[in-house]
Amino acid sequence: MVRSMPLHYVNPRKRHGRWYRATESFARSRPGQFLAHHVLRRIDPWLYRRTGGRYPSMLGGPSTAPLMTTGAKSGQPREHQITYFHDGRDAIAIASNYGGPKHPQWYYNLKAHPECALGDETFVASEVTDADDYAYLYGLAEQVYAGWGDYRLKTDPAGRRIPVFRLRAR
Repeated sequence: MVRSMPLHYVNPRKRHGRWYRATESFARSRPGQFLAHHVLRRIDPWLYRRTGGRYPSMLGGPSTAPLMTTGAKSGQPREHQITYFHDGRDAIAIASNYGGPKHPQWYYNLKAHPECALGDETFVASEVTDADDYAYLYGLAEQVYAGWGDYRLKTDPAGRRIPVFRLRAR
């Protein structure tokens, strides 16, 4: 039986409690980043599906969901667990790649094939290019997860601007 995976609405202006801030603080630490890069990215999609979309928000930390894209070169379906938030009805995805020197693979997939799914909802993705909209959305992103500010500090000196995508419901 396949469970429905409703996309949890993430209000970027929501005030976060102590548990959320503690979770976020650990996620930003060296051990937290190691865990995210090497363990959680592999098990998060399974946990998300197993809990019917309640993981990881049920633990009180930032919400993630599987982003289903079409491979830019292969044309094959690709799944990437990402942290996201909402701006009105639109889901917002930040292509930070943990502050690495290159964009995540899903960035190229969305550029080549903007039709995608996040959780059980289908969207059309567009990269935010307007400077004011970008600044607004990145400011909201840092309210959702302060680590996105850390990633920007890492990528700015390298000249990489972290892409922001607006996902509009189909």
